[in-house]
Amino acid sequence: MKWLLLVLSVFDAVATDAGIRLNAIQEANPFAALLYGTHPALFYGYKIVLPSLLLLMGGRTSSILLSRLILFAAAVYALLAAYHLAWIVLAAGTG
Repeated sequence: MKWLLLVLSVFDAVATDAGIRLNAIQEANPFAALLYGTHPALFYGYKIVLPSLLLLMGGRTSSILLSRLILFAAAVYALLAAYHLAWIVLAAGTG
């Protein structure tokens, strides 16, 4: 599950970047949008570092709370992945 969180996080960053570049979507998180507007590398760092920190904390302890937080974050990223895949399919169909 831990690596799934990181994979989904990277997919979210790449898909969001592609959607913004194609004018298909906008970043919904105002802070992430600000970072993207400043420089996409800051955006990628933000999108990848936060889940990575959560994984690092989870790997150093056997806390049930952290395990559940990682599971919750992975579920949220899975929903975001489904959203990204939906707009990708829709954008490809109208292209």
